[in-house]
Amino acid sequence: MFGFLKNKKRENPIIKVVNTPYKQERVAIFIDAGNMFHGSNYLKVKINYKKLINLLKRDRWLLRGYFYTGIPSPNLNLPQEYREQWRRQQNFLNELQNAGIKVKTMPLKKTPEGFIEKGIDILLATDMIVLAYNNAYDTAILVSGDSDYIPVVEMIQQLGKRVENASFKKTSSYELRKVCDDFILLDNYLDKFTEPLNKPKEEPKKEKDEEKEVNLIMKLKSILLEKILNRNEKLKNPTDKSKNQKQKNRI
Repeated sequence: MFGFLKNKKRENPIIKVVNTPYKQERVAIFIDAGNMFHGSNYLKVKINYKKLINLLKRDRWLLRGYFYTGIPSPNLNLPQEYREQWRRQQNFLNELQNAGIKVKTMPLKKTPEGFIEKGIDILLATDMIVLAYNNAYDTAILVSGDSDYIPVVEMIQQLGKRVENASFKKTSSYELRKVCDDFILLDNYLDKFTEPLNKPKEEPKKEKDEEKEVNLIMKLKSILLEKILNRNEKLKNPTDKSKNQKQKNRI
């Protein structure tokens, strides 16, 4: 009996390894709108920021997506062309807020060349640092190619946080990419979060035109055939009448 127990082979327990990366990781996404505008304008694409945020967060827990942009101050006298542009921009920002994206703004500055954004990078950097200091996230995703953010990235990393960088190739900074923990080239995922800026007009389908043409030909053939049959019938009837008359005369 004991020999049987001694010789019995022990079965190794099957250990199933379940790989669930990032699920406990908390991320916050910081979008520099001006930098993204230049990249998307160069590629002639329109960005869906809700889809972009979902692409970047993957299966991780999202604290929030932040969107930083400049807006005209209330007392700024805008030319008519800028007023219409600002009206469209307001609708766009409202859509972002309705989608759960936190919009942070700074007033535009007027220069001889036009209106420019000032202070956006400081506002974005301050939020990144404060939230990191308050331990609100584990990883910050900086959506910009501006190398001015390098000192901010290094400060956040000293607080024990990770920083990922995402940007278009056109506006990307090598120095910023190098200092970040990870880099996402957005050009590789355009089909996931963008659409063409000017959609081409749909050309009329040739199949429908051909179908109409075939139906018209068939209709004409039907009319022509009907006319031919009617004509033959008319020609046939007089002949029958003359035959009947001849038979009557013989009787």
